[in-house]
Amino acid sequence: MELVSVIVPIYRVEAYLEKCIRSIQRQTYTELEIILVDDGSPDNCGEMCENYSREDSRIWVIHKNNGGLGDARNVGVQKAAGKYILFVDSDDWIHERLVQKTVETAEEYKADIVFFDYAGIDEEGQRKEIFTSDIPENCTLSAEREPGLIMCSCSAVNKLYRKSFWDTAGFSFTTGRYYEDLGTIPKVMGMAKRIVYRKEVLYYYRTRSGSIMHSMDFKKNFEDRTAVTDGVLAFYKKNGLWKKYREELEYLVFENTYFVPSKEIVLSDRKSPYLQKFRAYAYSRFPSLDENKYIKLLSGKNKLLYFLLKKKLYILMILLSCARRAKESMQNKMWRKKPWNWSA
Repeated sequence: MELVSVIVPIYRVEAYLEKCIRSIQRQTYTELEIILVDDGSPDNCGEMCENYSREDSRIWVIHKNNGGLGDARNVGVQKAAGKYILFVDSDDWIHERLVQKTVETAEEYKADIVFFDYAGIDEEGQRKEIFTSDIPENCTLSAEREPGLIMCSCSAVNKLYRKSFWDTAGFSFTTGRYYEDLGTIPKVMGMAKRIVYRKEVLYYYRTRSGSIMHSMDFKKNFEDRTAVTDGVLAFYKKNGLWKKYREELEYLVFENTYFVPSKEIVLSDRKSPYLQKFRAYAYSRFPSLDENKYIKLLSGKNKLLYFLLKKKLYILMILLSCARRAKESMQNKMWRKKPWNWSA
């Protein structure tokens, strides 16, 4: 069996860490080194990590000064000895056969990356969303053949990586910024020569109201989203790939520095100046944004939201959101009557 390094950055997650670590320990694939990176956590996480390492010889702990998620992952990668690396965030958990299935796929296809679907779960344990893709599955792909890979999945945690590929390319996560995945994964997906997609949910992502991704600090969000995105654009220009993947990069900018953050701001503070700032950034990078072929393929719901956003009909966007939440609330009441098991 090939060794797999599972890297878990840890910071202020006392309430969630047990579920995360146990899901890794229960993997049917046992040839693991589980690297817990205590990123200067001020709570009891550091002590919890030491306790886990004493009970399981596959676990070892790195204690470091706080440097953020990207820095903690980078430290974990530097120490990793496995043929493959997997990132697991410490408030999430994974399917018990995640490693087995992805390693089997990586070995069969000699893949640089195997990526898969993941589910967003709220704090009450209810499924919020399945993050999936229309990319062809169970075959070897690259961005050259399937350009949509660059923009289809900017998350670091729904992928198994061949470490030699990662090291040779010299990748590292953006540090000192939020949205380190956005600043890194589009580069990784663009450079990999052998990518395989498994269309099944193997990872469970906990959506928390206090998490970075749901922060209402729009100034910080704007500064970090645009900074890491500029880094991605610069990377493609430096490597002579700007023209080749222009439309994919354009959509990446649209989704991550205009559409998604603008929807979040509308629901919180529709008078925020950052609505205009995000819009101005996106159009400054791609003035003909509205002509993008991927934007024209948006779902009916998203086309409507984009239309309302452009027309500044924010009240209608809020009303649509309220209707959606009411519908989800009714569905959740029905789901609670069923014996869902998100760990299997």
